[in-house]
Order: sequence, then structure tokens, then C-alpha cells
Amino acid sequence: MIRRSYPLLDNTMRIFSEADVRRCLPISVAIAANKKALSSLRSEDGGAAFVPTRIGLPYHSKESHGNDTAAPADWSLFKPAAYYPLQQGNSDNADTEILMGVKVVSPRANNASKNKPTCPATIMLLNAETGEVSAVVAATYLTAARTAAGSALATEMSCSGSKDGLTLVVFGAGLQGELHIKAIQHVVNVKKVVIVNRSKERAEKLKVTLLSIDAKDIELDSKTKSPITDISIVLLSDKKAVQQAVEIADVIATATNTCEPLFSGDWPKPGCHINGVGSYTPLMKEIDDVLVSRCEVLVDTKEALDVGDLSTLRNDDGTTKQNFIGLIGDALTSTVEFGKHRNNNIDCTFFKSVGTAIQDVVTAQFVYDRATKEGIGTTIDM
Repeated sequence: MIRRSYPLLDNTMRIFSEADVRRCLPISVAIAANKKALSSLRSEDGGAAFVPTRIGLPYHSKESHGNDTAAPADWSLFKPAAYYPLQQGNSDNADTEILMGVKVVSPRANNASKNKPTCPATIMLLNAETGEVSAVVAATYLTAARTAAGSALATEMSCSGSKDGLTLVVFGAGLQGELHIKAIQHVVNVKKVVIVNRSKERAEKLKVTLLSIDAKDIELDSKTKSPITDISIVLLSDKKAVQQAVEIADVIATATNTCEPLFSGDWPKPGCHINGVGSYTPLMKEIDDVLVSRCEVLVDTKEALDVGDLSTLRNDDGTTKQNFIGLIGDALTSTVEFGKHRNNNIDCTFFKSVGTAIQDVVTAQFVYDRATKEGIGTTIDM
């Protein structure tokens, strides 16, 4: 019997701030939440996720565009999702909880000059039985955490046989870069980190943050057992140093908004795993065609196939090339294998993600559950 998502106790709603979310979403919880979320998305539509097409509202800022309504607009995007459990039963392990929610995310190009997030996001969770809003969850940190968790899951599958300390190279020194380092070191043993960024100041700030991590801050089940002290910085403009970093990388994560590939696809060594999370349109491209052709390719959603990085992955008849493996949900549920088909021509792996609302809703539910147990958040009468 499927149970309702929330108890019908009173007419209240919970609100969770960014600080609340950080307290309730350690990396291990983010990874567990996104293993559930991404496993619910399958190539053959056999998963538990239902993710309708998002709705977008354009916004033309006079600060950016004046009266030019033909100029590119900012957008407010409404992204609903639901999780309908496939297992039904009364056992303690049965997955019986229906989850519903919607994420509202509004990229605004001018927000940086106003000292505001350039991509503010909020998630509303619904009581599936009554249709009432049960929680409002701040989602800027949550979005970065769920994205990094997806990359960590792909990295874990690709590098499952690696025991020695790995070298991780991260392009981008923002929140995504920070959480990718923390998530990836949770699932594999990382010895060295190289931060590649346009500006040295932001990279130095991230380095200080990472060096401030104490041994007691590392979760017990982390594969990296001690704080990483070997952290170096490379400026993106220093092409020779970038090449040297990429050539020694065991794992690469790219979290930038570039439209030009960040490095040559000939540089990564055989066995390297790449996570690409920054690009999300056909014009954006962090990884070049050469590297894509060398990789087993896994994606989070079918929409990722339309991003610039994967523009050469489709054949003229619309089918995908043989090095396309499928969705990460297929790999997590053992429908396909990832990282097992390397040969002389296919010698690396690439996970490309653009994000999906089912990650947001499931992760927000994990935050809600943990916050409820620990008495975190604000409750208001409706």
C-alpha cells in the first residue's frame, strides 16, 4: 500500500533557509538522495520518475537590453517532478513514498552586480494526498550539491577499481567546483587537487576553504580518509600549465559557462574520467569532439544529448554512436555497464549532466526528513 507523503497533522508549512539546507545535506546524504533520484530515470521510461516539460517565462531587463526586445532574455523556469514508487508492499525496505514538487529557478545576468545569486532557486514540496504546499526549500546550495552528487556517482562507477590516491582537476572555483571536490573525494581516494580558474583570487579562496577542512569534518564512510593538503592553482589563461594538469588527471570535473572547449581532447591520459556539468545549451561546450570520441558517454537525461559537448554523438539518422552507453539511471540499476568497455579507441569515460527536477524534489525531501527529525527550519501556519 502506497502511503501519503506527509502526515495530516495540521495546516502548517515548513520553510528551510540556505543555512538550514547546509546543515541537513552533508555530502553522503546528497549522494544517497541522488542515487535514488537518478535511478528513477531510465532510457525505456520504466523508472519511478515523472518529469514534465518545464515552463519558462522570459524577462527582458532594461538594464541589459534597454528597449531591444529581440535581445536574449533572462528566464524564470518552473520545473515540476514527481516520484511514484515502483515497489509496493509492507516491508520495512519497501519504497512507498510518493513525492511531488516544483523547482523555480531564475537566471538573472545582472544579479552579480547587485551582490545577489545569478541563479536563485527555490523548491516547493507538495503533500501528494492533499495537494497542499508542505515545505519551501532554499535551493541554491541544494542545486550545487545534487549536481556534484550525480558526478560522484558516475566517478565511483568509472573508478571503482582505483585504490591509490587519485589526482582530481576541477575547472571552475565557484560553489559547483567546491562541492565537486568534496563529493568526488567522498567516493574515491583523492590525493591531489588542481583548481583551474580564470581568476586567481577566487581559486585562492576555494583553496583556503579546502585547506581549512579538519579530519573530524570528514564523514566516516568517505574514501578519502584525511584532509587533502596537495592543492595547486592554475590559471585558465596559462595553457601550458593547463595541459600539464590535464595530462596527470585521473578525474576531471568541468563547471564553467564556456562556449569553447577548455582543453584539447588529446591531453587526458587513458583511463581518465570526466564529469561535465557547466554547459546546458547547444552553443555551450566544455569538452571537445576529440575527447568525446575517446569516451564511453553517460548522461543524466536525454536532454543532455542536445548540449554542445555531445553535438557529434548523434548519427545522421538520429541514432547515437556506439560509445553512447545510456542514462546514469540505467547504469545505477545495472541495466548497462559503465567504464567496462575501454579499448584502444575508447579509453576514457565522460558523464554529461544538465540536471533534472527529480533530483531537486528527491533531495529536498531528504532535507525535509532530516530537518524534521532534528527540529531544524521554521514552521508557519497557513
